Formats: sequence, structure tokens, C-alpha cells
Amino acid sequence: MSSAMTGLAAYQRVAEAIRQDIRAGRLKAGDKLPSNRGVADLYDVSLGTAQKALKALEDEGWVLATPSVGVFVSESMPDENERRSVDLNDVRDELAKLRSAVETLTARVDSLEARSDKG
Repeated sequence: MSSAMTGLAAYQRVAEAIRQDIRAGRLKAGDKLPSNRGVADLYDVSLGTAQKALKALEDEGWVLATPSVGVFVSESMPDENERRSVDLNDVRDELAKLRSAVETLTARVDSLEARSDKG
């Protein structure tokens, strides 16, 4: 596993591996991907994880899913700069939530310490 994939959820690692295959030309526009079960077996993940990875790729525009037919590499690749911008906004939102949670926890710890000092 590359260092870029360390810390990613399993479905994210699978999706990124497929993205890398598309970028490198190992998977070309119009190529059919394995079935959900095939992806699960190929990447040694659960069926749910494989489905989530393929759904993420579909949502991002990397693949097109046709019910009862299969999942195919998209003819047009998504703009990765746009995706990175969205990802950065997601990170900022998560950081704001974490900052708020830390502030709340700090206030609780301070309150508990003040109580214990009195007792």
C-alpha cells in the first residue's frame, strides 16, 4: 500500500486503487470493471466495501453503472482539481467540527478540575 493510502478507509483505498489504474491507462474508457463480488475478491474486502467504493467512483464521475449490465470506466474523466477543492472544503468542515469538540471537552475538563479542587 502506498503512503498516500495510509489512513484511508477500506472503500477509499479500493476507490483510489481503481482511480490509479484508470490514470495509468490500465483501465481505459469503456472498460468493464469486475462485478461487485469480483471487486471485493480482487481487493480482499467485503461486498459492502466494494459496493461503497464503486458508488464513490460513480458519484465522482470515474465510472458509470448500468443496472443488470455492469460498471464501466467513464468516457470522460472528472476534473481532479475540482474534486480536490471539494475535498479541501470537506477537510475544513471536519476541522471546524473537531475544533468545536475540543473546545467543549476542554471546558468540561476545566469544570471537572475546578470541582475536584473544591472537594
